[in-house]
Amino acid sequence: MKYLIPVSCSCGESFAKDVVGTQVPETVYCPRRGSPIHLVAPLGNVVAMAILSRARTEFENGDWTLTVVLGAMGVECELVFLFMKWSRLDYEILSNRDATDAEEEAFEKQWRDDFRTIAAKLDKVSNLLTGQAFDSFLSQNSRLLQDVRARYSAFNNYKSAKEFFIEELCRKRNKIVHSGKIDFQKSDAEMCLTLAMALYLILIEMDMTRRTTLDAQFDAKKK
Repeated sequence: MKYLIPVSCSCGESFAKDVVGTQVPETVYCPRRGSPIHLVAPLGNVVAMAILSRARTEFENGDWTLTVVLGAMGVECELVFLFMKWSRLDYEILSNRDATDAEEEAFEKQWRDDFRTIAAKLDKVSNLLTGQAFDSFLSQNSRLLQDVRARYSAFNNYKSAKEFFIEELCRKRNKIVHSGKIDFQKSDAEMCLTLAMALYLILIEMDMTRRTTLDAQFDAKKK
């Protein structure tokens, strides 16, 4: 898959670099000065980053429908990545050995069979990473919703943040994939891209919360 990654030079120049697959180039060159810029491979789920980057590219190219599909897909990709990552780590910490291929397949089966709806997936990952349901975590981290609240007054029409994201992002994606609705407008695509990026950043914050908790547990054991 082709996508773009943003690059900034110390001279102030900002540009985008074409990338294919997960092979991020080690060095690119500033178009203004020609000086080399050494890149560090991004941490985390490169595939989710790539899909969301491609969603932004499609939005800029005027393909509103594909923007919606890719935005929702990027979020789902990050959800399963975090579930697999922390299920694996929890197992390995408890058993003091690496998870086998069979155990990895068991985690995948659990994700497919036990968490079929996006609501269940959001709550499962939130509980796994923060010990709280999705809405509970956001109620204590309201800053993560500031931009969404400011941009979309419709947020206040929903009972919860989870319901808002599901209806305004995931349901639109379902209308395309399940019902063949492909006549979305620019405003729909812009909203879906904004919500996908907001959800992605919320998941990154949850991941950081879990890492902080794990670090604290290891530090406590050392004392």
